Amino acid sequence: MKKYNGAQSRKSQFRKRSFGKTKPNYRSLVKQENDSFLAKFGARIKAEDPARYYSMIGRKLPKKYQNQFGETKPNTPSTVEIVPVKVPEKTPEEIAKEEEAKRIKAEKAKALREKKIKEEAFRRKNQDAAAREFRYIRWVNAHEQGNWRSIHSEEYKSKTEKKYKYY
Repeated sequence: MKKYNGAQSRKSQFRKRSFGKTKPNYRSLVKQENDSFLAKFGARIKAEDPARYYSMIGRKLPKKYQNQFGETKPNTPSTVEIVPVKVPEKTPEEIAKEEEAKRIKAEKAKALREKKIKEEAFRRKNQDAAAREFRYIRWVNAHEQGNWRSIHSEEYKSKTEKKYKYY
C-alpha cells in the first residue's frame, strides 16, 4: 500500500505533517548557545572566576580552587577602588513636591482603608441577616403535609363550597 504525499501513515491521508508549525526545542538552543559562549570565553572565565566557570558547566568546584573555609581563591588580585558618590542636595521646591506626594499617597491609603472597613461592615451585616434567615430554613419531608392546605383537599372544599344553591 502506497503512502500518501506527506502523510504519517499509509492508512490515512488526513494525518499530514506540518513542519512549519513545530515548536523549537529551547533547551537545545540554550545548550548550544552556552557551549559556544564557553568555547569562546571559557578559558578567561576559568582563570578569573573558577567558581562561576564550574557552575556554568554544571560541575562541582575542585578542591584546588577551594580553601578550608569554603571560599574561593581568586587567581588575580582585586584592583577595584571604592569611590564615594556625592548626592546632590534637594531644593525646597523638590522637598515640597515630595511632601505633597507623600501626603497624597497617605490620603489614598486612608481612603482605601476606610473603603475596606465599610465593605467588611456591609459583608458582616449580610452574614448576620443570612444567619437570622437560616433559623427558618430546615429540612422537610416532601411526602408529609406542611403548614399549608391544598385547594384540592376535602377539608378545603367542604369549608369553601356552599352547601345549598339558592339560585
